[in-house]
Amino acid sequence: MPLRRTTQGFTLIESLIALVILALLMSLSGISWSPLIASNRHKDIVNTTHRMFSLARSYAITQKTVTTVCPLSSSLQCIDDWNKPVSIFPDVDNDKRPDDGRIYQVFELADEQSILYSRTAGRGYFQLAPDGMSRGTMGSLVACTSAGDSLLEMSYLALNIGGRLRTLADDDNDGIITLPWGATVTC
Repeated sequence: MPLRRTTQGFTLIESLIALVILALLMSLSGISWSPLIASNRHKDIVNTTHRMFSLARSYAITQKTVTTVCPLSSSLQCIDDWNKPVSIFPDVDNDKRPDDGRIYQVFELADEQSILYSRTAGRGYFQLAPDGMSRGTMGSLVACTSAGDSLLEMSYLALNIGGRLRTLADDDNDGIITLPWGATVTC
């Protein structure tokens, strides 16, 4: 009676074909995913910024105190570098420093693909009054996200007198947003 031999595994040709197909798919997927990842990251920054200002407004109203939003230096003083972590804190004495070192929450907004800069006339901070209104510090942030060497998305986030954030997007992706009153913003 002859012995029956069963084969297991793949032949060398089958393995090579599978590896070539896998390498092709990996190279194509890396190229097509970069813009999608950058676009999603930009949307995340815009949504997180909206959430941050809503939370700051909520703290101002519920705690019945002046609340400041800004990036802090190592000495806990407001600075105008929005690519650093951004803090929300009570600021009753209006010195742009957390009262008693108390910080409500810290947000990481920017990363290596995205930058944020403020348009606050050099102040670098926003304040909300105990009634939730902007406390004399209206201004805006500009968020720019790129993938590689090209700018993908840009958003203009403005704090209005009511303490709410509104957003304008660069719909044609030319890196320029024309504001309703005619001024232009670029990355």
